[in-house]
Formats: sequence, structure tokens, C-alpha cells
Amino acid sequence: MRKFISLLAVLSLAVSAFTQTVIAADYDEDENEGEVFLSLTKTAEPLSDLTTNLTIITEEEIKEKSAKTLGEIVEDEVGVSYKAYGPLGQAQSISMRGSAAGQVLVLVDGRPVNDIGTGGGADFTAIPASMIERVEIIRGSGAALYGTGAFGGVINVITKKATPLTPNVNPYFSYGTFNTINAGITGAYANDVISILIAPSMLSSDGYRKNSFYDSKNIFGKIGVNLTENSEIILSGQAYNADLGNPGSLTYASETAKQFEDNNYLKLDYNTKIEDFKFQVSGYNANYTRKAGDMYDAWGAYFSEYNTVNTGVKGNVTYKEMLTLGLEWDKTEFKQKDLIYDTEKINRSRENAAAYLQAILKFGDLTLIPVVRGDKNTDYEDVFTPALSAVYKLTDEIKVSGNVSKVWNAPTFGQIYGDDTWYAPAPNLKPEKGISSDFGIEYNNGTIGIGVTGFYITSEDLIQNIYDLETYKYIAQNVDEARQYGYEVEANYNMTKDIKHKLNYTYLRAEDTKTHTDLIYKPMHNLNYAITVKPIKDLKISADVSYVTTTLCETGDYLKDYCIVNARADYQIMKYVSLWVKGNNLTNDDKYQLSYGYPMPGITGTAGIDVRF
Repeated sequence: MRKFISLLAVLSLAVSAFTQTVIAADYDEDENEGEVFLSLTKTAEPLSDLTTNLTIITEEEIKEKSAKTLGEIVEDEVGVSYKAYGPLGQAQSISMRGSAAGQVLVLVDGRPVNDIGTGGGADFTAIPASMIERVEIIRGSGAALYGTGAFGGVINVITKKATPLTPNVNPYFSYGTFNTINAGITGAYANDVISILIAPSMLSSDGYRKNSFYDSKNIFGKIGVNLTENSEIILSGQAYNADLGNPGSLTYASETAKQFEDNNYLKLDYNTKIEDFKFQVSGYNANYTRKAGDMYDAWGAYFSEYNTVNTGVKGNVTYKEMLTLGLEWDKTEFKQKDLIYDTEKINRSRENAAAYLQAILKFGDLTLIPVVRGDKNTDYEDVFTPALSAVYKLTDEIKVSGNVSKVWNAPTFGQIYGDDTWYAPAPNLKPEKGISSDFGIEYNNGTIGIGVTGFYITSEDLIQNIYDLETYKYIAQNVDEARQYGYEVEANYNMTKDIKHKLNYTYLRAEDTKTHTDLIYKPMHNLNYAITVKPIKDLKISADVSYVTTTLCETGDYLKDYCIVNARADYQIMKYVSLWVKGNNLTNDDKYQLSYGYPMPGITGTAGIDVRF
């Protein structure tokens, strides 16, 4: 903690000195007015009217982070604990409020992307930042509206769509340490009837360890047609593939293990409005294939193949932005194949049908949002999930809010049946269930924003993935009773139009209530600070600091605490062209780890060019 405070003081002093040369400008207090949030209610509601457990990451903020993947976009947000297995391309996961990765539901335009063929987490590397317009985060349960997987929180990625204001062409290129290349181009066209956006990209790196190469290609597209003034149809899709080495942990390192991924999806949406009713219908199909192998194996380059196919249909009707009725059907098929002997080892499927009803009830300054949902799952008993959110505006600048919800989460196929790489079978796993609640207060006058939210989660049969040193695999186990509790603090200060501060802190306790032992990878303290300054018109400089305390890992060892400092400068050299440079881990801490046995790199640098016209 002292290390972080010292760095924070240095940054603050630097900023104080820097501001003497900055021409102060009055901050426009209406700058953030009208910002809406879609994911909490599945309807566009003003963020100022909703609960305090919500976060929006805008396209401009994504650009300022120079993020390459979704994981890098959300890693320093309040309530979020980021975990990575080392180099670019290796598994990344997100925990919220002490949840496991499989308890955070990740959506792309409302479509679930968690892979229940493995541990239930999403592949954050396979969601490039280049296709993302904004990200919405719900901290705490979203199970009443979204069902299984939303135990600890929801991350909804809203992809880019061509509009008359979208740049027609946006090429970009960056080059960094370890021969890391991120390049792509976004082309867009829109008029009153049709919108078209296509975004091919590539991301590659040699990595900083032996056998940590990564080479991916991605293409995302979206076509929209306005059928009438009040109706539209949207077709979107993505194709992603990657070759990568799997260097393993330091204890069990491999110079030859490798992996191939091939993911694609198509999604069709139809939206229309008839008088006081809004109708939304969507259908999707996604196919994820992963092959694991050894580049020098005498039997062949790959020995195992894992394939997950997810198909679903969703529909809802909303009356006067007040009452929403939704129906959903989703089917997931998982197959595991032994490529050496050409035999099928696992062939399982799971279907889930659900219905939910939500109301938005406003009584002056009080808003109540009750939700009830029922799920019928082919593998488990029927589940009824109620929830209630409440917001009370004390003044135009101060609001208090609370949420309470029943939560549940089904085990994944990988956890139950095992696989050849990550998991040993655990056929007797039970679904997780519990109660999630929070209470918060927020003050925001446009210049200063401060929010505090306390949370408390109790659960039964919580699933933890424990690493078995004999089989070198994870074994999923139910924890009879567990609880996670703590609080989150957010503060934003727009000192002037050109100087902005952002600070967040999360205190977390996560423990087995019977044995009073900590749950793994649940740091007690997580602190992040960022500052952005525009000393002159076309130059923007930003710096951020993250401090995370020690945490228990699956082997019983503790990862040491770490403090990471990053900095970025962006200069617009002409109307449509900007150059940027970023340095990561400027303190050159090459000993810190986010997963036990998987070291992170020391100081790294990247430089890039971004063109928008």
C-alpha cells in the first residue's frame, strides 16, 4: 500500500506542477447528460436514474487505454479482478465481487459468449477492442434477467454500428515490444435506409517466454436496414482464428505445446415499434473450436479437439418503457474428440428455456424495478429467480439505491466431464445458488462524482476449481457455504475540461464460512488511479496506477502484491491522423504474477498510428 501511495503522491505533484502551464477551462457540466444504460433493464434508461452498481466504458475511454482485447478494457474497473496466464493470447478471466470467471456472464450485443465446454469463462482475447463501441458492466447478480452465468455480474459488449457520424475509413497500426503487431481497418457507410460496417484486423506477438507466440486474425461485420421509420433488421457476425503456443507454468513449462482456435458467429436482430409497444427478436448461432497439441508430436500436430455450438432465440416486448415480457431458448452442444485415435470422447447437449417479467415503476423520486424469471433446464431442476432494484433521488445530484436477487449457476461440461488439458471429471457437481445484495449512495454534479456501494453475497455449493498436483489438472469442487462481502468506492474529478482524475477502490472478503479459509484469487484490496491531461490542444497525456494485494492461489501459495504504472501520450498531428505511444509496467516489476507460475512481463512499450476520415 505504501508503494501505491508514494506513486500516487508523485503523480499528483506532477499534475499540480503541470496544471500551472495548462489554460484552465470551465468544465461543461452537461457533458455526460443523456448517457443511457441498456443492460440493467434491456431498455435504454438514463444512467442517472439507475442503481450505483453500474459502469459504462465509452469508445473514447477504450481508445485512451490502447487496449487490444476486452480483457485489457475492463481490467482496472471498480469491482473487477483481472487474471491472466501470462503472454498475449493465453487465457484471461474476470472476477467480480469475489465470483469465479464462469460466474460473470459476458454478452456481445446481448448474446452469451461464455464457453460451458470448459470452465464457463469467456475468451476475452477473442473479442478484439477494434469491434467494440462501448462496454456496460453490472456488478452483482443479473440472474433474474439473464439466468445462469450471471451470478457475480454481467459484462455486455456493444459492438460498433455504422452511422452518418461514423468515420468512413479508420485504419490503425501499432508495433510494440516482443514484435507485437496490432493492425486493422474499419470501413463504414450509412444513409437513411442502410448501414454497413466491416472491420478486419490482425494481432500477433512473439511473446516474452519460449513458445509464447500468438497469431490471430479477425473480421467483424454488421449490416442494418431500416425497413420503416420504426423498424429495423440487423445482421452481425464475426470470424476469428488464432495459432498460439502454450508455454505452461514455470514449474511445468513446455517449449512445444500449442493451440489452435476457430470461432465464428452470426446474429440476426429485428426491432420494431407499434404505438406504445416495442418488440425485439434475435436469433444466433455460434461455433467455437479449439485444438490442443504438440508441434513435435510424432502422432500429429494436434491430439484433442473441443467443439462448442451455441444456438438461441430471444424475444421481448416492452410496453411504454414500463413493462417488459421476455422469452428465451438456448441450446449448447459440446463435443470432445481424440484426434490420434479418431474417437469421440464426449458428446453432450443442454437446453434452457426461460421467461421473465420486469416492471419499471416510478413514484416521483423513487424508482422500483422488480423482476421475476423462471428457467427450465434439461440437466437441472426448474429455477425461479426473483430480484428487486430500488433507486431514490434525494436531490438532482444525490441518489441512493439497493439491489437484492436470488442467484444460481449451472456447472459446465468441462467441470463435470473433464477434458484432456484442463479439467479432471467431477460428475457429482451441484449447481451454485445464493442471495446477492448491495446498497449504494452516489453524488454527481457533473464536475465531481463520488459513489460508495457495499455488497454481501451468500451462497451454497459454490464451485471452486482446485489444482491437483498429482494429475496436473483442475478439479471442480462444491464449497458447502461461502460468502463474499465488501465495498466499492468510485471517484471522478473533472478539474477542468482538460484535466480529469479517476479513482476506484475495492475491498473484498471471500471465504468458506465453515472452514473460514479464503477463496482463491480474491485479493482483499484493489486500487486504481488514472489521470488525463491535455496541456495543449492536440496533445493528450494519461497515466494510471494499479495496486493489488496478495492473494491465495490454487496450490495454497500466495501471490505477492504488486503495483503497476502505465503512461500514454496521444498527439493529433493533423485533422484525421493521430500518433500515440504507451509504456506499460514502467516500474519494471518482472516478478509479479496474476496466476501462480505464470510471470508477467517487465517494462514494455508500444507506438501506433490511428487514422479516422
